[in-house]
Amino acid sequence: MLMFGRVDKTYFFLLLATFFMISGCQPKVYLMPPPVSIRTSEKFFDLTKENKDGNLLYTLFATNRLPFERPSGATGYTIFPSDTLKLGYVVHSVGDDGMSWEELHRQSVAEKRDRDLLIRQIHVRNRTSYHDEADLSRTSSSGEGFFKQINGLLDRTFSKDILLYVHGANSNFYRATAQGAQIFHFTGHNSVVLTFSWPSAENIFRYKTDVLHAANTVPAFARLIEILANHTTARNINIVAYSAGAQVAGPGLAYLRDVHPELSVQELKAKLRIGEVYFAAPDIDFNSFAERYLKFKDIVFRTTINLNRFDSVLRLASFKNGVSRLGRPNIEDITEQDREILVKALKTPYLDVLNVGDSKALKLGGAHDSWYNHPWVSNDLLLLLFFNAAPLERGLEEYQTDHGTIGYYFPDNYVKRIDRIIRSQSEEL
Repeated sequence: MLMFGRVDKTYFFLLLATFFMISGCQPKVYLMPPPVSIRTSEKFFDLTKENKDGNLLYTLFATNRLPFERPSGATGYTIFPSDTLKLGYVVHSVGDDGMSWEELHRQSVAEKRDRDLLIRQIHVRNRTSYHDEADLSRTSSSGEGFFKQINGLLDRTFSKDILLYVHGANSNFYRATAQGAQIFHFTGHNSVVLTFSWPSAENIFRYKTDVLHAANTVPAFARLIEILANHTTARNINIVAYSAGAQVAGPGLAYLRDVHPELSVQELKAKLRIGEVYFAAPDIDFNSFAERYLKFKDIVFRTTINLNRFDSVLRLASFKNGVSRLGRPNIEDITEQDREILVKALKTPYLDVLNVGDSKALKLGGAHDSWYNHPWVSNDLLLLLFFNAAPLERGLEEYQTDHGTIGYYFPDNYVKRIDRIIRSQSEEL
């Protein structure tokens, strides 16, 4: 039997603390694996010649972080909340300096790459700002120019929607916007992507601070939706909320319904133009989501929940919060009354539950990041955003739960199904 002495115990806990400190640091972002459709078809990258400038990725950002000036004169963003919402654009590079578009494209679509492709943030520029009390129907002269640029991009790209990405906990401004940039890249540069960077504390030990900041960010998120609806020509505003980003987006959508009692559901839906809402491994209370969903379900086009009941990150989040998470639900955590509300919510026609954890062909285990790190799941999201396709139209398989609700999973022959779907969509592409 191995025994720890006092010195050995001290050394052990120092190592453990060091490990968690390292895991709390912000790792670099490397380009995600290509969605399976990208590997089998060049059509997404052939849709337009716009926005292909060597190895540069051009996306937008909005943030309610407090800014600071770096020694270089560039703007940085702190972990502290601000009462001003700032919007602008951000430029990232991928891979080696000076990498050509042709080389980036070749490496991007390869199933096995020659090397990892690091995403670097090289330029950030704030273009317009809105204080908490600002009139959202108006903007500054620089804001007018900014929104004119966005509308020009929407005119020239295949997708006429804005994709709003909301990051999770323990994420800094760089990691959040780099994630948005790689989503943009794998749409074939055929979309307008805006990352909302809320003030995460950027440390695994400060998760409770992230929960607090996410809750306080809800009004800022709602204002951002209204600003984009007021000043852009986007057909729809699609939302991807990852992990604790659901604590911003879910309550934020319900908040939008609350702050506009003067508008009917139909009027508010037409005003905001919110399309697809995708909760990726959502780290939000399971027992409170149904009530919020019933409040916002009629002002969005469709809601998708990507869940994995084996998710190791959400297992820890459940322990920290004392209740299971939407992305790793436990039906026993809620009362019979809340269970009835949940079943009612799940039976609405525009709520899809994507069960990635029980999709045996994916072999995910406890993965928390399948929505971008697994080529099948990221491919499904791509088809959802591009074509607003229903689950069966995206090659998924339907199943019925013990409570009579419908869910979807990835079948073993998913790749063959997708090949047929992409060929059938060739005319539209």
